[in-house]
Amino acid sequence: MAEKEEKQNEEVEKNENENLDAKENKEEMVPKEDYDALDDHFKRILAEFENFKKRSKKERDVLYNSILSDVVEGILPILDNLENAVKAETKDEGYKQGVELVLKQFNDVLKSKGVEEIEAIRRNI
Repeated sequence: MAEKEEKQNEEVEKNENENLDAKENKEEMVPKEDYDALDDHFKRILAEFENFKKRSKKERDVLYNSILSDVVEGILPILDNLENAVKAETKDEGYKQGVELVLKQFNDVLKSKGVEEIEAIRRNI
């Protein structure tokens, strides 16, 4: 009888071990699925972030150009007045040279920002 009980205990332990091995194999499969899901989620988030960076850069560029055009639009009348001041007759050459230097500085700043005079507008058509 003792032998019979030992055999039964061994069989129970063997079955339990087999069940544990089967559970471990199943558990190993679940992390693989979880890994794939997390990997897919990560790739999607990374792609969204890249798109966000591109969209943000594009929006910044548009905003920068919009602000620049607003500032230039406000400066152009001042530039016209400086050009008229240079053309005006004056006896004080130092004053005239000062106005010419300020006009040159304005033009240099505008050129550095990509603003150039359109020659076609000044020509008679």
